[in-house]
Amino acid sequence: MDEEKRQFYLAAYPDRIGALDGLPTPTRDEANRSALDLRLNDYALREDSLGYHDRYNYRHLTNLKDRLEKTDGGPADKQMYLLGFGTEKDGRAIVALGNPDSARHTAVLVPGTDNQLDNYGGQLNRIEKLQNAAANSTAAGEDVVVISWMDYDAPEIDGSVITQGRAKAGEEDLRNFTHGLRSAQEGDRGHLTVIGHSYGSSMTGAADAGGTGLDADDIVVVGSPGLTVERADQLHVNPHHLWVGASGDDFVSNWTSGLTLSVDPKDPDFGAQRMYVDTSGHSRYWDDGSQSLDNQGRIIAGLKPRPGPSN
Repeated sequence: MDEEKRQFYLAAYPDRIGALDGLPTPTRDEANRSALDLRLNDYALREDSLGYHDRYNYRHLTNLKDRLEKTDGGPADKQMYLLGFGTEKDGRAIVALGNPDSARHTAVLVPGTDNQLDNYGGQLNRIEKLQNAAANSTAAGEDVVVISWMDYDAPEIDGSVITQGRAKAGEEDLRNFTHGLRSAQEGDRGHLTVIGHSYGSSMTGAADAGGTGLDADDIVVVGSPGLTVERADQLHVNPHHLWVGASGDDFVSNWTSGLTLSVDPKDPDFGAQRMYVDTSGHSRYWDDGSQSLDNQGRIIAGLKPRPGPSN
């Protein structure tokens, strides 16, 4: 399109343009920020009459906008791009730390149970930690971008968390997103890693098993209750590049995996690779200074994780 038409569509349909996988990242960011401003302005005009759900969205979308704007004008690799958001149910958001269109290494972090707009700041903290960890293992001049993809209805601590329903409902969206990253990439093919935590690993497994897969070079799952498949070779990713991390006291990985979300992926017969972790619990795989975080960074950088002390 010529510039005049481009600006017309961005102004007239920012929500639709911002949701199109495969468009350049700056274009999606511009469209989504315009749509976000329109949504917040509407809430502001109706503030006195907002119901609970709209007040929830108003508060947390405002926090998201503030977080985005704090990175504007900063170093290129620390600038955040809004690749999508939504207000249905508990809310959705997709934010990239850096521009994936020109990055040599890109990772997509898929969160799990009970993640929603009101705690999305924690996901943004995690992608910054992953970016820093990967940067420690890359050569000079190799950009690293990490994206928080919370564009599905993550299950709550109820019956939905033990079924494949939420993963099956969102798998096509995740596939479209990663293939869109490939389409928008400039120059040579970059290295793409998808990281799924908790139920996010089930989403990742379902997405890579279906259709043409995620087109990922590496997949990492931590604290996984199951990938919705019975064997690693039922996924599109090479089983030698499917990494499973599980702390010894992770209750999800050790007591719920292998039940309703298919075979335990850390079972040797499943066919995946174990990734050494030195953290404890279900949600501490990103602790500062941990080998758990360092190994994820190494995989994002296209390297093998380091083995544990007993290996």
